[in-house]
Amino acid sequence: MSDRPPGPGPVTVLLDPGGRIIGWSEGAARLFGRGAGEAVGTSLPELLGRPAAAEPLATALKPAASGRSWSGVLPLSDGGVSVLCDPMIREDGGTAVALTVSPPWAGGLDLLNEAGRRIGSTLDLHLTAREIVAVTVPRFADAGAIYVLERLLADDDHPAAEADGSAVVRRLAVAFAEDDPRDWSREFPVNEVIVYPPSTPYARCLTTGTMIEFGGEAVQDTMAHRTGRVLDGLLDHVSLLALPLVARGRALGFAVFSRKRDRPPFTAADTALASELAGRAATCVDNACLYRREHRTATTLKAGLLPAGITVPPGLEIAHRYLPARSGVGGDWYDVVPLPGDKVAVVIGDSVGHGVTAAAAMGQLRVAAHTLASCEFPPGEVLERLDAIAQDLDAAQFATCQCLVCDPATLRCELACAGHPPPLLALPDGTARHFTVPHGLPLGVSDPAHPAEYRQVSARIPPGAVLAFYTDGLVESRLRSVDEGIARLASALTASRADSLEETADGVLTLLADQRGHDDIALLLIRPAR
Repeated sequence: MSDRPPGPGPVTVLLDPGGRIIGWSEGAARLFGRGAGEAVGTSLPELLGRPAAAEPLATALKPAASGRSWSGVLPLSDGGVSVLCDPMIREDGGTAVALTVSPPWAGGLDLLNEAGRRIGSTLDLHLTAREIVAVTVPRFADAGAIYVLERLLADDDHPAAEADGSAVVRRLAVAFAEDDPRDWSREFPVNEVIVYPPSTPYARCLTTGTMIEFGGEAVQDTMAHRTGRVLDGLLDHVSLLALPLVARGRALGFAVFSRKRDRPPFTAADTALASELAGRAATCVDNACLYRREHRTATTLKAGLLPAGITVPPGLEIAHRYLPARSGVGGDWYDVVPLPGDKVAVVIGDSVGHGVTAAAAMGQLRVAAHTLASCEFPPGEVLERLDAIAQDLDAAQFATCQCLVCDPATLRCELACAGHPPPLLALPDGTARHFTVPHGLPLGVSDPAHPAEYRQVSARIPPGAVLAFYTDGLVESRLRSVDEGIARLASALTASRADSLEETADGVLTLLADQRGHDDIALLLIRPAR
C-alpha cells in the first residue's frame, strides 16, 4: 500500500441557513488553507476575503429553505468554484446546508497525477529534488526550490536540531522561469548550505510545521543580509509559499514556490494544491534520505570489514580488486589467511541480498571463515562449519563461498566449493579452463537435521598460470547467461596477461567494464612467483 496521501477531492462545509459555517472538515482546511478554529462562526466570503461572493452565496442557499438542491459556480476564487448546496436536517431538528466544493484549480488533478508518475522514480536524493521542481515550474509556479535539513545529510545518526530555531539547510534543486536572469543560477547554486534565521519565513515554516505565505521583499531582505547584494528582478516574485516537507511526523526541509507580477498570486486553492504536492514530495524525499543513510551505513560497514591489505607468502603473487555497486551495497567478500609453513588459505564469498543486512552477514561470515581457516581446518570442513553458522544468523542469509589452501612450495591446492562460480585457470599457452571443483550447496541452505557435505579436491597450479577467483557480479548479466559470462571472463584473462599481476587485474576489469555498477564485483588473482 502506498504511503502517499490521496489526491484532493470534493470537500463539504456545513452552513446554517444564514450562511455561517457550523462544520469544517480537514479536507476544507487543506483546500482553503484555514483551520476550523478560524472558520467556524464566519461566512465563507468573509473567511476567504471575497465580499463579492456574499450575495451569490445567499442566492444559492435560498432553495435549501424549501428542501431543494442548488448547483453552480460561486466567486470564492479568482476562477470561481463549482459547488452543490443540499438541504439537511440537524440532530437538534434544525436545518442546515451541506455545501460541497470541488477543488477549483485548473489542471490540478492532472498536475498531481503527473507528480505521482515523475517524482520518486529513483532513490537518489538530488534527482528526486530535481523531479519535484521540474513538475511544478513553470506549470504551477515561476520558480521553485527544494531544501533539506543539513543535519539529515550528516554522518551523525542522531543529529540535533538548531537550538536557536534557525534552519540550516542545503539547496538540492532550483528552477526558474525562462525569462529570469540567467546568472541567477550562480546566486542560488545547488548544494549551497544556508543558515536561515528564526525570523525568516523559511525557518518559521519548519518550526510551526505550517505553510507560510510571503512576498518578494522577504526574499530580497534575506538575500541582501546574506550576501550584501540586491538582485534586480527578485522583487518581481511577489507571491511566495514556503511549505514544510514532513514525513512520518518528522520535518525534512521545505519547498519554496513563487509567482511573478504578471501571474495571479497564489489563492487558497493553489495553497491546497501546493500542500498536496509537498506531502507527496516529502514521502519521496524521506525514502531517498532513508536509502542514502542505509547505503552509507552499508558502504562504511563493508569498507571496514574487507581487508585493506593482504599478506602474500613467499612463492606466490596475489592481486585483488573490489568494486561496489552504484546502488544497493551487496555482500561480496574475500580474505587471504597466512598459515604455518608459508601456506595460505584463500576464501571468497557472496551473501545474498543488498544493503546493511547483506553487509552485516558478510562481515560475520568473513570473520568466521578467517578464524576457521587460521585453525588449519581443511577447506571442506571450513565450509561445513560456515554452513552451520549461516543457519544461525539473526537474519536468515544464504551465501556462496569457495575455500582454497595452497602450498606455494609445491603449488598443490586443496579446494572446496559451496555454490560459488568455479575458479578459472589461465594457462601460459593462452588458453583458459575451469579449475575443477565439486559444486556443493550454498551456505545456509541445508538444515541441522540434514547438514551439507562439501567434497574437497586436490589440484596443482601450473607454473606461469593465473588462478582467478571472482563473484557473480563479474559474470552475471541480463544480456547473457552465466556460462557466457564466465567464457567472457576467461577470454579477458588470457587477453590481459602481463608481467605484472596488478596490470592483469586492471586489464580484466577494463575489458569487462560493462559489468560495473550493476552488482558488487570481487576479483582475486593468484600466480606462482617467477
